[in-house]
Amino acid sequence: MAPTTQEDVSGSSSRAGRRRRRRTPVSDRSAEAQPEAAPTSQRAAPTTQDEVSGSRSRAGHRRRIPVSDRSAEAQPEAAPSSQRGKRKASPERSSAASQRRRRKAPLEPSEDKRQKRTAKKRKRTDEKKAASSKGEEAAATTSASPGASHASSSEASSAASSPLRCPLPPAPAMGAGRNYDPAMEPAYEAYMDLSSKYHAKRKRQLQLVTLDRSKASSCMVNEKLQSVRESATKTVLQVAKVVLGFSSYVDGKLMARSSGFLIDWDERSKAGTVLTSARIICSKYSALSQWSGTDEYAPNAEIVAHLLDEDDATVPALLLHYDKHVNIALIKVEIELCAKIPSFSGDVIYGQEIFVLGRDEHQNLTIHHGRVQFMGPNKFQRHHYLFSGCVINQPSIGGPVIDLNGQVWGMANFPGTAFIPSSIILKCLDMWKKYQCIPRMHIGMKLSPIKFLDPIHVERIFRRCNVDSGLIVHEVSHGSVADELGVRPGDIIDSVNGEHIATTIELENLLMRICESHLDEGGVIGSCVDIPVGILHVRKGRKDPRHRSTLSLRLNVAEGVEAFTSGTLTVEV
Repeated sequence: MAPTTQEDVSGSSSRAGRRRRRRTPVSDRSAEAQPEAAPTSQRAAPTTQDEVSGSRSRAGHRRRIPVSDRSAEAQPEAAPSSQRGKRKASPERSSAASQRRRRKAPLEPSEDKRQKRTAKKRKRTDEKKAASSKGEEAAATTSASPGASHASSSEASSAASSPLRCPLPPAPAMGAGRNYDPAMEPAYEAYMDLSSKYHAKRKRQLQLVTLDRSKASSCMVNEKLQSVRESATKTVLQVAKVVLGFSSYVDGKLMARSSGFLIDWDERSKAGTVLTSARIICSKYSALSQWSGTDEYAPNAEIVAHLLDEDDATVPALLLHYDKHVNIALIKVEIELCAKIPSFSGDVIYGQEIFVLGRDEHQNLTIHHGRVQFMGPNKFQRHHYLFSGCVINQPSIGGPVIDLNGQVWGMANFPGTAFIPSSIILKCLDMWKKYQCIPRMHIGMKLSPIKFLDPIHVERIFRRCNVDSGLIVHEVSHGSVADELGVRPGDIIDSVNGEHIATTIELENLLMRICESHLDEGGVIGSCVDIPVGILHVRKGRKDPRHRSTLSLRLNVAEGVEAFTSGTLTVEV
């Protein structure tokens, strides 16, 4: 209730004036902004003259309260609803209180202080980003070091990486539309930083061996192999455990790459014998004809084998033997055997499905699918070749040719489709174990089987010559024994050493058996052997009984490569 006498009004005005003149600190003003709520028993308005004057004296002599106590008393206690609104201040008193509140309100910070605080925040953010990037670079350097990664492989395998989350761009403010909003600049910067980290981590994930699908697919995904894919995949993966990659170096420079496969392993010494192509040490070879004899080899080249462990380690390999004519090499490698060594198949069936395995330059498995072709070598190729029908690249040369059961049918040789059949390989291995070399006899002729000709052509030969099997002479080496005995292109050889010969593979096996028997009987390398050869001389496209003869060819037992010499004629003017 408001004072009702003149004295009350004047006393109230004087107290307000004294409060305005008193200078109170800012901290005290904030504490006194809200008066302390009086207890319920003391909130009734004074009704007598004595009560009014007592209130004035108490207000004029108010005690000073510490800052901590004032802050606790800043919010008055809510009065019961029965006593609210019973005490009303006069207009003058309300005006003075509002002026005090305006003076006691905290001042707004100046613009330069706000900018300083913003600059400090940005500086702290930049420092955190720099520290984070340095940590990532250090982690990347540690992971790039082979020794560090190998030393901490157990820790890295047990550590859990943070899940990958794709960041979303910040949404614009309400009503901003597509206009540029300066207030969103920090959010855009944070989004770009997170997006860059996301893509970098995703790229690293896609390089994992389980997620990397950048390698070219093999023939196993071909629809034609769907019926045998499951069984063929098991066979291929089993044999692949003994297929290795090799590299050769001369003066520190890479010379050649090839593949190879284990054919023997000693459990005591942990040493394995690997069969591969002699191309691994070939420094120069002829691109046109294999009969030229101009290939050059570097047997002292450094050879390394690429192991199939997690680190793709390499170990030195020792060259045991190589043969220039057959084009095979035997290499010794210290390796732990982790699979069964496949066995060789003695007989080759034409038209049989085969797989050619190898290793590329990154030691990834290469798989080629084909069939044993019903064809023989041309005049540029050696007699001991068969053909797979699938093109084999250089690093895969020397890999095994296997069937669906995992048996080895041969070894890939030279870029293209040629491979050496298992019958020739087995005979070469036997002779190397017995004599530490692979001798053979140089026959001095290029031959091709009648068997592989078109049936129409075979029928024509039979009508004219009464022969439907044998070897056709395509070319005779100048100065050879056959040349001196009158063997000419077009003649047919139907027997050697009393045995009928239908293919060049049969001829090569027979000549090596003759060499083996000659050496077992006391013969030596460089000696000669007389071999009877049945020949049908064909002149003008038809046979003549008088021209069927048996010639005795004195052939040299040699270890080196057989070179072919074409006859030349000098024209004199």
